[in-house]
Amino acid sequence: MNKKSDIIIVTDPGVDDATALMYAIFSNKINIKLLCIAGGNSSIENTTNNALYLMELLKYDVPVAVGLDHPLRQEKSNFAEKVHGKCGLGGVNVNVKKPSTKPIETPACDAMYETLKKSKKKLSIVAIGPMTCVAEMLEKYNDAQKYIQEVIFMGGTKEKIYGRPYKEFNISFDPDCVDVVIKSGVPLVMVPMELGHFAYLNKKDIKAVKHINKIGKLFAKMYKKYHDFHVGSYGAAVHDVCTIYYLTHPENMKIEKGHIELKYYQDEKEKFGYIDTCYDKEPNALICVDMDILRFKYDLFDAFDETNSILQIKS
Repeated sequence: MNKKSDIIIVTDPGVDDATALMYAIFSNKINIKLLCIAGGNSSIENTTNNALYLMELLKYDVPVAVGLDHPLRQEKSNFAEKVHGKCGLGGVNVNVKKPSTKPIETPACDAMYETLKKSKKKLSIVAIGPMTCVAEMLEKYNDAQKYIQEVIFMGGTKEKIYGRPYKEFNISFDPDCVDVVIKSGVPLVMVPMELGHFAYLNKKDIKAVKHINKIGKLFAKMYKKYHDFHVGSYGAAVHDVCTIYYLTHPENMKIEKGHIELKYYQDEKEKFGYIDTCYDKEPNALICVDMDILRFKYDLFDAFDETNSILQIKS
């Protein structure tokens, strides 16, 4: 039996975050040592409640640590509620019934460092939300880098629109933290936004998810109010699951070495941070550029099937 990978997840649940967490747990290949919560898809209060709710739903015991309620060097947050709904989980409002569990008192930055340092081996940090607490930790603890195996993050894109960079949410929400993480020298794996546009769930997939079990029905309800502006009426993009999939099935992904850096775009209307990728400089990251979509969907649905075990019903 293959040994599970021990990881720390940074997340801002988030419909596709919820799917990624479910997949990580039921892939049977990952052991989550800590969940660090960021604001992003919704407020830090909502994303924290969503994380606690999901862990209760999936019966997974893991410490949940709360990060900053704003970006690293800014006080203002612009949440993605137009995409993920008012509370972050699309058509599911967990604020109607508060989770019975609580987050730990240690802030995410410190809890992450303590978890890394106590581990007998280096851990991977998987960021499917803004990396604010990762940058905060790297700035606060000078030796943190030596405990990190790699930082795998969902964010950025190689795509451009009419010759200008694309404003991808996870990067533009807190570009300062991205700059800190890239310049820290930790090994990096970038899972760009467009993989989620390849690996989206179409209407037929969502209908199939709905009929798996009660958990599938709940996720289908999330997707119903999930307004991904790229996939649109075709279904639901699951960008964050692609990031977890890199850990569970790297053999099903096409990966290239490249150079990434944080840059800013500005015109008369807006200014935002983005990741610039190029291949004529010294590589500092692995970049996932394609994946086997059929295998991806098979493995994702297999994880949904595994949730039957916590409902004590037969597949």
